[in-house]
Amino acid sequence: MGELVKTLHVLRHAKSDWSDEGLADHERPLNKRGRRVREWVADHVRGWHVDLVVCSTARRARDTAEPVVAALGCPVRYDDALYGAGSETLLDVARSLPDDDRAVMLVGHNPAVEEFTKLLCDTTPRYVTAALGTISLDVERWADVAPGHGALVGFVTPKKPTA
Repeated sequence: MGELVKTLHVLRHAKSDWSDEGLADHERPLNKRGRRVREWVADHVRGWHVDLVVCSTARRARDTAEPVVAALGCPVRYDDALYGAGSETLLDVARSLPDDDRAVMLVGHNPAVEEFTKLLCDTTPRYVTAALGTISLDVERWADVAPGHGALVGFVTPKKPTA
């Protein structure tokens, strides 16, 4: 049944910059640490098979995804639904993925990524910024993704970057 398994990678955006208080939340960029850590994530996933990255439209998520997508060499789709989403919205996004894609990465925000992982796997680690979870789903079609039917098979957080 291995060919029926779908893989969902869930990535929380890297650390954002709060220095410009007048900037809208959606437009906040990454801070210096976030820019370094996104490169660590890109190096970590280089060589992985991922068919599609679905990314929040928030600038910090797009900035996190940019080198990751380049390392993966796959298409990216920016989706407004991931910004401000709850776990049920992320479930809807997952259920609408193309069935030809067997491995997809979502780049989003907390608390949604933790809630979504808990919804699928009945447990969740703490998603610090730039944390990446890998969920195995024993389904043939994305439309069949259901609460409690995922297994968290991988989870990494960036090592504290060197100065």
